[in-house]
Amino acid sequence: MKDYSYINDISKADDLRLYVIEHALHIEKLASETIGYILGIDWKNSKSFGNGSTALSFNQKIQIIQDLKGLDKIDIQKFSDFMGIRNKFAHVLSIKTFDDFFNSGKNGADVKKNLIKYYGFENSEIDEGLKNKIYFYRLFSDLLQILTQKIAKHEFERGKKAFTSEYLLSVLSEVGNLENGDDVLKKAFKKVDPR
Repeated sequence: MKDYSYINDISKADDLRLYVIEHALHIEKLASETIGYILGIDWKNSKSFGNGSTALSFNQKIQIIQDLKGLDKIDIQKFSDFMGIRNKFAHVLSIKTFDDFFNSGKNGADVKKNLIKYYGFENSEIDEGLKNKIYFYRLFSDLLQILTQKIAKHEFERGKKAFTSEYLLSVLSEVGNLENGDDVLKKAFKKVDPR
């Protein structure tokens, strides 16, 4: 049988509720870091994204992530599915297993369908409890990757803009040093702004 011990890399908790919440805390922290990074905010000391009583809720942070450009429909759905699982385990005492959640109503049933669609596999050796935990862990891993890619893409764009600005300033400086550099620059600026 294949080793699925990686599903305990983040949380070693035997209690599934604690397991889900510990993973949710990692996603919430990374969501705060991502938003802070993109907005240029020290998220740890931010009233909106830090850990204080005035900080935005997990749901609000995820909605901001969803509002940022670059997430496709499936990524947005994965965040919604994760929030649905997290919220039920965090707020409904009777939800003790993934099956409890999946059978708790339309949202639970829809999340189960989505998890099977994203990560489904046939393996009769694995019991439902482990299979559902693997689905959840894969969802968690996808969200980590999505958030990390948001930071990487933002850093790439910021670096590209910085390079373009530095390059342009360097070219302007060098052209200005040429014998007829001022004339060249005036002609170039006139083409851009012909007033």
